[in-house]
Amino acid sequence: MRPAGWLPLALLSVGIVSAFQSTGLSPTGGRVVGAVGCTVVLPGPDHIDTTGFVRWEYKQNENDTELTVVLYYVASRELDILPEYKDRVVFSMSNWSLGLKLQLADRGLYRLRRQEEEKSGKWIQLEVIEPLSKPKLFRNSSLAGSTIEMVCNVTVGRVDSYQWRKDHKPLPKYGHYQLSRNNSVLLIVNATQADSGSYLCKVTNEVSENETSLELTINDASAVVSNGVILGVAVITAVVILVIADGNLYSE
Repeated sequence: MRPAGWLPLALLSVGIVSAFQSTGLSPTGGRVVGAVGCTVVLPGPDHIDTTGFVRWEYKQNENDTELTVVLYYVASRELDILPEYKDRVVFSMSNWSLGLKLQLADRGLYRLRRQEEEKSGKWIQLEVIEPLSKPKLFRNSSLAGSTIEMVCNVTVGRVDSYQWRKDHKPLPKYGHYQLSRNNSVLLIVNATQADSGSYLCKVTNEVSENETSLELTINDASAVVSNGVILGVAVITAVVILVIADGNLYSE
């Protein structure tokens, strides 16, 4: 059974989202990573052994001298929670851990301090990261012989890595395909019809991943010109026929 005062961890579905990850996390310090909108749990101490107050404190960074008291607890009394955290915080009275539904502004340093600890207590670094939106793919051309630039654009979240695939396989490792701008742009140099296919861009960060694909068909430049000439001739012919027909109508 779950102890009283707990909320279930929330999963935010934007592509694939990991709601909570930790690196070197322990009850005395470490680093916690979570996604905006999800709930993370900052651990309490190894032993519950105080008769005085307990409070969770926050500061923006190591050099910040101003402390914010997020939550203040004394046994047998009502919790005192900072208003901006009130609807997003769950305090476990059984182990003094702090559950927090994350906003981007929550990133910073947190620690649990008991009355007898004075200024001691290890800080926990909380990283809050936005899940990535679905990327969009744009291309500048589809003509054979041209250099095609394909851009993978993400509007929400910070991308840590871009991965490209063609027809569900990694891109061939030679100069025909080139990556730039932190791999967010794929260049196909001197494109041929063999470059036609499905291109996929996958983006990832610490809390999420997402992907999108684009179907590319390479057109022969000479065929495009030929089709354009044929269309132009057809239009001119149609205009001439209309003019002749119009003249015949008036001559009657």
